[in-house]
Amino acid sequence: MAVYTLSAQGRYAGSKKSLIGKIYTDSRSIDGLGGWTFREGSVITPLENPEMITVDVFQKGATFLVFFSIKEDTASAEFVIADVLEIKPVVKGWTVKTSFCRQNKIENSWIVAWAKEAPTEYLKILKKAWRFNPDKRRIEIINIKGIDCLNEGFDLT
Repeated sequence: MAVYTLSAQGRYAGSKKSLIGKIYTDSRSIDGLGGWTFREGSVITPLENPEMITVDVFQKGATFLVFFSIKEDTASAEFVIADVLEIKPVVKGWTVKTSFCRQNKIENSWIVAWAKEAPTEYLKILKKAWRFNPDKRRIEIINIKGIDCLNEGFDLT
């Protein structure tokens, strides 16, 4: 597995910066995440890509932890955490969304949004948003204008 230069990573990692560069085979069994509850995880690269990038979300109290990991070769079992985002405090009525966000109505699975919960198909009120830059292997803050996220639990009927 290649070793990535992770010097620019961790800008938004808060107390979990030490996770950057950590190698694992199961995101639910990572040293340093004891007491954290797994919320969701997704593969965000096309399945035919030889390199796989995933996003995982964990929660502990009012703190959410989002990290992007890379599996350089899909034949390998090992992932390396490329960058981490710590979001707090996420108070009642707010949530963190990944994988199903859009920018100007165009799907963008690289976006992470801190969104206000609502009984609508898309969550449109955001506090902050970030984007994982796959070329630079880091999380960058982005403007919330034009961003919304699918509310997966919402029933249109």
